[in-house]
Amino acid sequence: MKTNKSFSMSGLLVQAVFALLAIAVLFTGCKQEEPFDTQSPDDAPLILKPYNESGTGSFTYLLATPDTPLYDSVTVTPSRYTTVNWYLEDQLIFTGLKINMCFPVGKYTLMIEAVTEAGKRTERTGSVTVLPYATDPYAAAPDGGHHLVPGAEMSLSGVNLANVETILLTSDFNSQKVVCSVAPSAKDEATLTFTLPEVADGEYYLRLKDAEGKIYGSDKAQIHNASVVLDGYAGFVLGQEWVLTGAKLENVASVKVDDKVITELAVTATTITLVAPDVEEGEHTLSILNKDGSAVLFITDAGTVSQVTTTAKAAANVETTIWEGSCVINWGDANVNVNAATMANVPAGSTVFVYYNVPEAEYHALRIVVAPDWSADIVGQVDGMQDVPSPYSFTYTAEHKALAEAADKDGILITGFGLEVTKVTFK
Repeated sequence: MKTNKSFSMSGLLVQAVFALLAIAVLFTGCKQEEPFDTQSPDDAPLILKPYNESGTGSFTYLLATPDTPLYDSVTVTPSRYTTVNWYLEDQLIFTGLKINMCFPVGKYTLMIEAVTEAGKRTERTGSVTVLPYATDPYAAAPDGGHHLVPGAEMSLSGVNLANVETILLTSDFNSQKVVCSVAPSAKDEATLTFTLPEVADGEYYLRLKDAEGKIYGSDKAQIHNASVVLDGYAGFVLGQEWVLTGAKLENVASVKVDDKVITELAVTATTITLVAPDVEEGEHTLSILNKDGSAVLFITDAGTVSQVTTTAKAAANVETTIWEGSCVINWGDANVNVNAATMANVPAGSTVFVYYNVPEAEYHALRIVVAPDWSADIVGQVDGMQDVPSPYSFTYTAEHKALAEAADKDGILITGFGLEVTKVTFK
């Protein structure tokens, strides 16, 4: 029997067509759809960039010059419904995802805020530091910041300051709102000296203007109208001269260390000088009062406070030699003179040591007087010195210092009889 080849071939062709159609349907069914948008206007905003490796969400920008822009972008979600605001020192400076701006020299706080259409917000806070050109006048803030007192002579240290004609305080970083301006009373490359007019307490931007009117940034300054101590309060050496420095200190009446009140003070507008009290080594509470009972403020890294912790240390067991040689004292014929210029280096409250040998003599006595005229005793006559171990010591008080270092005096005169003085020291 014959086979129908044409029917067989046509059947195979139909099968092949159906197979191709099946494959087409299969691939059509697997076609990738458009991405599904998961953002919603009710989503809480997130700032994904900028970030730092610590994961704290803070950030730092360091700009090499005032003409170096802050150029960066922010990544947020939900991006379609979120507005990004940039605040420098709490002032809105830009709205948008990508910033490209320059700022004056200084250190600033930068806050990036993300706000959704629904009013939900988040923020990240960091800093911007703008460095000066090498030739710019610049007064960098010390570790504790710039602290200025109106009405008192103040100084700024820095570089390239000789060309500064005006010191400005402004209430905005762009120097548009000038609070006060003052010309320096003295200046050189490293220092500006000036006296501020009346200015309210607060924080201001410090700016320097040259003869051509160009304004340069120089960090911030804190203004204080009260009596303030800026330095010297951290610690003192027991029994030694203690100097506290600041401004508007001329009316200080007392210094208090725990419950010890010291009123024997030498005060000027910028200093308080006293002999440190005899207390235990370690930490103590320090406070200072003016004559009207108001508290003197301390400017610290932590802020402005009316009392601080100070540390008392024992004096180092080291003596400083102020005279050395050999002199067999014999009243007016042979004496040891330690002149006023040398005694000026001996702080009030120091212990002075007189070293001596005891040669054969009719008697042995020591007396210390004000030079050159014997006008007052520093140490009254001591007889029987052969029985007193060397060195002989005494306390050089503030009263002694005033007598021996007066304008018409010349320090101290070590006199007596029957002693060979070999050295005079203090500690």
